[in-house]
Amino acid sequence: MRMKTKLSITRREFVMAASSMGPALAAGSLMFAEPGAAAPVKPSAAGLAQQSQGRAVQAKPRVLVFDVNQTMLDVGALRPHFARVFGDPRALEEWFTLLLQYSMVVTLADSYSDFGTVGRAALEMLAATRKVQIPAEEQTRIMQGVLTLPAHPDIAPNLTRLRAVGFRMVTLTNSSSSAVRSQLQNAGLTQFFDESISVEFARRFKPDLAVYRGAAAHLGVQPGELRLIAAHAWDVFGAMKAGWHAAFVARNGIPLFPLGPTPDIVGPDMTAVTDSILA
Repeated sequence: MRMKTKLSITRREFVMAASSMGPALAAGSLMFAEPGAAAPVKPSAAGLAQQSQGRAVQAKPRVLVFDVNQTMLDVGALRPHFARVFGDPRALEEWFTLLLQYSMVVTLADSYSDFGTVGRAALEMLAATRKVQIPAEEQTRIMQGVLTLPAHPDIAPNLTRLRAVGFRMVTLTNSSSSAVRSQLQNAGLTQFFDESISVEFARRFKPDLAVYRGAAAHLGVQPGELRLIAAHAWDVFGAMKAGWHAAFVARNGIPLFPLGPTPDIVGPDMTAVTDSILA
């Protein structure tokens, strides 16, 4: 089967789909497991079930839309680079937080630079804060590392399960089109997806509502026919405010944003989330 990897959407289609562009921002926790450290406590099945109670039974969405970074790909694989450059592996969390923060800043300021450019700028900010000189080749090594992140072990088996029952599956990511092509290819995930959509078409980053609305228009479906699958509370918040369903992958016990809507599917990993989708 021929896989499409490039989004094609006209400016007119985008404007019509995103006529109301108010950005929806929600802070999501970032947690990465330290090598050799005890695994964070995962929410119990009973606790997760309680979060999903009280929602009306609705028709199952027919299109699954996957976030890429940290949801499917393990950003923690970059930790050795940060340990080498900064002498502290925890610098990874600081950098990734800055990356997310300033991607939202440029959107709020009605500006745009691709995710890789924002990531490099965030790296320079972190180096200045920590008073560390990072050679250009080390910066490049870290940014190239983003393109070769491995998939979490629970991803490929569960994508196989979902694909087998006929779901239409696409990705929606803050990464550029060229970056996500490299990421999926290097992680061995390309074959699972019909299409990869980058926020480039909107020149705004998730969780801006224009991204979700424009993606729905491009895919030719109503918002209620889409389910975002993401490990970021802010991404779930944005998608649901745009009228999508969502499934939250609560990796490492990361909680949902308390002021946001609660998705009907919440699980500690992709296996639990897939079980719920197929139930």
